[in-house]
Amino acid sequence: MTCRASRWRAVQSFTCAVAVLCLVALLIRTRVRAQGETMNTTALRTAYDGLLAVAEAIGATPLTADVRSAVDWTLSHVALSDRLLAAAARDVLSGRPVTVDNRDAMDEAAIASLTGSTTHAERVDLVRRHAAGLRALVEAMPDEAAATPVRIRLVGRDGRAHPDQRITWSELIRLRAEEHVPGHAARLRALAAGGVGQERSGS
Repeated sequence: MTCRASRWRAVQSFTCAVAVLCLVALLIRTRVRAQGETMNTTALRTAYDGLLAVAEAIGATPLTADVRSAVDWTLSHVALSDRLLAAAARDVLSGRPVTVDNRDAMDEAAIASLTGSTTHAERVDLVRRHAAGLRALVEAMPDEAAATPVRIRLVGRDGRAHPDQRITWSELIRLRAEEHVPGHAARLRALAAGGVGQERSGS
């Protein structure tokens, strides 16, 4: 009986230890989520749905040449940006160091090449496919990938480099969903409204 009781106490101790470890893991996971270090693909999908709706509506809209050029630039830039982000997402998944450098998405020659070789509808479809690919990669990531550090290297449209930044992957995705993509959608709306107004006024 004594031996059996000892084994039973040992089992109880082990079970308690496992329970404590599970509780600690749960608390850590909850704390990480409370700090915002999780990836919100729902917000990302909503943002792209809004952008695509605006872009599709512009398709047959009569616009001035300058406004049409700005629309083309914006869609091409978004498509190229998402291709870069997808490459970064694959680095996150593979555990490699992650750097996002937007030079290719700001390159005037690359944007001109894309604009010159596609129609408006094809550019919208390219944005849709690249966005879907990015979302699929993000959705495939375990929660802990949210805290992956990312080095950000940005250049402006004038080619001037900005200081490097370091943020987490989840923060990058949050910015994409809450600021960058909605900002591009707002720009397209403003361009369409202005372009239509100018066209109708004869200017």
